[in-house]
Amino acid sequence: MRQIIATKNFDEAVKKLGGYRSIDAAMEPIIESLIHDPYGFPIFESDLVSFRYARVQRIGNDPPLVVIFQIDVNKNVILDHVEEDNFGY
Repeated sequence: MRQIIATKNFDEAVKKLGGYRSIDAAMEPIIESLIHDPYGFPIFESDLVSFRYARVQRIGNDPPLVVIFQIDVNKNVILDHVEEDNFGY
């Protein structure tokens, strides 16, 4: 079964957003989707870096978010970063 693994950088970014409780409702649909099909998200690739990302609109008081992640060789999802999405949501 696929695991969702948060890195230390991800945890630190969550703290800057006010902690897991403050983004829980916004993260829920992202996590659900990552469990079922992480390959369905857009990918960004360059010569130096490759990652996938998920975006979610504002949900109630939770801000719109963008979550940066990778998929490892065992098909686990590695959450690398999260921040408020200020680009169109």
